[in-house]
Amino acid sequence: MAPSTNSSDEKRDSILRAVIPVFGRLGFRKATVEDLAEAAGLSKQGLYLHFSGKEDVFVAAMQRYLEDGLHFVDEALATADAPLLDRLVDAMGAWFGRHLETFTPPSIDVIGAAHQSGSAIEGYTTAFKARIETALMQSDEFAATENICTPGELSEVLFRFGLTWKEARQSRADFRGRVRLCVRACCQLNTSAPDAE
Repeated sequence: MAPSTNSSDEKRDSILRAVIPVFGRLGFRKATVEDLAEAAGLSKQGLYLHFSGKEDVFVAAMQRYLEDGLHFVDEALATADAPLLDRLVDAMGAWFGRHLETFTPPSIDVIGAAHQSGSAIEGYTTAFKARIETALMQSDEFAATENICTPGELSEVLFRFGLTWKEARQSRADFRGRVRLCVRACCQLNTSAPDAE
């Protein structure tokens, strides 16, 4: 009897969640199929039952990681009673701040490898920027500012700033503080309660 599709999907998802930290610690080039299989609690052959090779595992793992990130961004932006500044800072932290905990300096090659893997990964970047743009467009707070930039332009600027997470080792709290300043400056939003981690 063949395993159900649901069971197979659950196993595949379990493997992806297990290998993300391996790519985060070792990077794409240094992570071996053996490392990935061990993290997933499988033999090498067991891993090949679900994926055709290391690059296939990598692309699927990065897609899972980025899907999770978009979910966290959606949660942050959906907090209707929070000021726009706080929602944007939380969304930036959900997308970029978690990279500080997932990826170590030697593993930064995952970014280049992900971009070389094609448009599937790039779609997540576009989706993130679209969510920030929509939050700005739908905000009465933003509409009340005299900002000369469009929501689309600001989402691009905030995305570019978010990429600074990889420039220096910093804590997630330090990164959030820098993001808060950037969001305030770019979007000309008033300060709400002090940021708490």
